[in-house]
Amino acid sequence: MRLHQVEKGDGFFQALLIRFISIVSGMRLPDAARIVMYHQDFYGKPMTIWTHAAMRGESSWSVGERELFAAMTAKWNSCAFCIQAHSAIASLVLDKTLVDETVENFQRAKLPPRLHAIFAFLEIFTKTPDELTAEHVTTALHNGITQQEVEDAMAVATLFGITVRLADTLNFALLSDKDSSKGAERMLAQGYVFGKSKLQGHPDHQALAEVLRTRVFEESGVTDTALRLAMAALAAGASATLEAAYYDLARQIGQEAYKVTDEQVKKVVQKTGNEKAAFELIAAAAVGAGLYRWQKGLSVLREVAE
Repeated sequence: MRLHQVEKGDGFFQALLIRFISIVSGMRLPDAARIVMYHQDFYGKPMTIWTHAAMRGESSWSVGERELFAAMTAKWNSCAFCIQAHSAIASLVLDKTLVDETVENFQRAKLPPRLHAIFAFLEIFTKTPDELTAEHVTTALHNGITQQEVEDAMAVATLFGITVRLADTLNFALLSDKDSSKGAERMLAQGYVFGKSKLQGHPDHQALAEVLRTRVFEESGVTDTALRLAMAALAAGASATLEAAYYDLARQIGQEAYKVTDEQVKKVVQKTGNEKAAFELIAAAAVGAGLYRWQKGLSVLREVAE
């Protein structure tokens, strides 16, 4: 973990909670949990609410299939932590050999045609969103996938496109095989929020995405909203004028977050003067890259619908 405050917790009571959870669970609390517990009102709450709804809420895609979407999003972004985590969860409800074959090369895996079709769509959505067209949607529809199922799959890829960028930028620690298995069982049973959560009806992905966008880009934080928006724009591939430390990190997060270095993060911490400010800017860049893809996907869905 490159930000020590995120690792130890946001204040005394959160640090105590992290230690308590680690003792009770018999394993170090994974960095994926620490990231959403830190500075919760800024990023963790809106992100976990949408993630839990997308991954455990009503959908024609099974829980295992959605976990496989997350694992593939991690694969296309070269995020070792998230490949490990979501492959492990998917393997608890799907055939493990099939999961491994899919993550290795989905085009060669013995998947139903509709899964081949949605993975082909999600690969473009994830890797080259500017190349996404209405034709890609219609190809999915011709393979028995509904527009709602396309949107549900896009929501998963969007959310984990954000998560993998944070995982790699902050250098999440890989789990041991034992802890990975234990964590996967807990995530399958619990989902993506702490404690019990009642999910009612089909998730309104567009409304949940808007809550996340508004909180990260428009509401007050320890950093200026204009700076957060500039970080998001750069990560999404647009132009913005920023000092070198910010510019370099935002571009790296957007393009290849797995290549982010300790030095790049350190420079932003030094520039902002504290880790919480650096966290806001890193999160803004990750969310900007993810929501750019989300909006691209929605635009082609609307084009097909019209």
